[in-house]
Amino acid sequence: MIVAVVGKTQSLNSINFNYLYNLQAEVEVQFHPVKQGDSIVVFYTLKSTNATATSYIVQWEKKDSYSQRQGGLLLPRDSVVMVNGKGEGKFVFPKPLKPWVLAAKVANQANTKRWVYFKQIEAHYPVNGYLEKGGEKQWLPYRSASSRYLVRGSGSGKPIHFSYYKDNFPTPSPPFAEKEFKMDRFLFPDSTFSVVPGQEIGPFSLEGLYLAQEDTLSSDGFSFLVKKDPYPKYNKLSDLKGPLLFVTTREENDQIGAAGEDKVKFDKVILDITNDKERAKNFMRNYFRRVEFANQFFTSYKEGWKTDRGMIFLVFGAPDEVMVTGQQEIWAYKNPRQQFAFTKAGSVYHPDHYVLVRDKQYTEDWYLTVDLWRKSRF
Repeated sequence: MIVAVVGKTQSLNSINFNYLYNLQAEVEVQFHPVKQGDSIVVFYTLKSTNATATSYIVQWEKKDSYSQRQGGLLLPRDSVVMVNGKGEGKFVFPKPLKPWVLAAKVANQANTKRWVYFKQIEAHYPVNGYLEKGGEKQWLPYRSASSRYLVRGSGSGKPIHFSYYKDNFPTPSPPFAEKEFKMDRFLFPDSTFSVVPGQEIGPFSLEGLYLAQEDTLSSDGFSFLVKKDPYPKYNKLSDLKGPLLFVTTREENDQIGAAGEDKVKFDKVILDITNDKERAKNFMRNYFRRVEFANQFFTSYKEGWKTDRGMIFLVFGAPDEVMVTGQQEIWAYKNPRQQFAFTKAGSVYHPDHYVLVRDKQYTEDWYLTVDLWRKSRF
C-alpha cells in the first residue's frame, strides 16, 4: 500500500487516495454531515487496525476546491482517543450556500504515517436524518433486513416519510459500451409509510431501496439499501449469477442461473470455464472476495458490484492510484497500464454515486483481463 505523506499545504488532487479501497489500511475515517436546522453537524468515526495506537491527531480543514493547497482551519488540532480500535466525535458549522470540501488530516505520531479523508459539503442533497441501532449511529449505505432501527430526523419533530423502491436496478454495461443505463432523477415509489422521530422500523419484509424525507418535495433526505444477511457477503449459489456476468458468456451465465442451489450443476459450469479443480476453487475464492469488497466499498442505491466502480474493482482489482479532481475520481493501474475516470452523478437517492466515462479503447484490456480470470491466472 502507498500511504500519502500529507503536508500542511498539499492539495487534495495531488494525493494518491488508493488507501480508501484497502480493507487492510491502518486507518479508516468516516464522517457524515447531517443538516439540523440552519447548521450542519458532522459525526465522525475513526477506526484503526493498529492495536498499539491509543490516539490519532486530526486536523479539520475547509477547502473551496480540490486544488486549493492551504485550507481554512475549522477546528484546532484534535487528539482522537481510541477505545477498542475506535474513536468518534462531532462538530457543528453553518449550512453552506455553495459546495465546499471538508478535509480531515489524520496523523499517527508514533509511526509518522499520514492520511487525508474528504467529503464534499453540498448545498443540495443535504442529509437530514439517520438511523440508530443499539445506541450507535448507522452510516453504512446498506441495512440488515432482519434488524430494527431507531429513526432520527433533523430535530424539527416532523414526521419522516419513507418511500420504498423494489426496482432491481440493472447490471452495468462493460466499460467500452456505447450506451449505458442512466438512473431517472425521480423514481415512483412502490409503497410508502411514515413514522415519527424516535420510532423504530424493521425488521424489513422487502429488500430494496428506502428513501426517508421530512418533505417529499425537497432534495433533503437520506437513503439506504435493505439486504438480507450476510450482505455484503453472499452465501447462496443463486446470488452468484449476477456478479459472474462480467466473466462468463451469456450461455454460461444462463446455466448458472438454471443451476439454482444445485451445487453439482453450479460446480460443473465453473469447472468447464477453468478446466481444473484447483483453478476453479481459486477462481471462486478470489472473485467472491472481491464481490464482498465491492459491496462494502461501493453500495449506493444498488448493490456495490452493480455500480461502475464496483464492476471495475471486480475485474481489475484495487487501483494502484486514485486521484480526485473535483467531480471526478480517476483510477490508474500499472498492469494493464490503464486509467478509468468516474464522474459524480449524485442524487437524493445517493449523493456519492459515480458513473464511468466509457470508451472503446478499454475493449482489449477488458477481454484480456477477463480471460485471465477464466484461466485463474490473475
